Amino acid sequence: MADVKWVKIEGRWCELINKDIEIVEKRVYPADIMPDMGGYHVLACRCTADVDCNLAGVRCEYAFNNPGQGAAAGE
Repeated sequence: MADVKWVKIEGRWCELINKDIEIVEKRVYPADIMPDMGGYHVLACRCTADVDCNLAGVRCEYAFNNPGQGAAAGE
């Protein structure tokens, strides 16, 4: 059975909410590593402040309210 984990990718200061945040990925690791397959597959990428940003109306791709804009954490 596959293993699913949230993994921290990076930590940074977000200029949009003036707070330290972490960018995390939801990864699926296969039960058995096969030689021709990569180590994991990314299902989602999010910020640890996504709910706060959504509730405050802050537009950010990691808060899932402004996809594809690249505005996450001051980019």
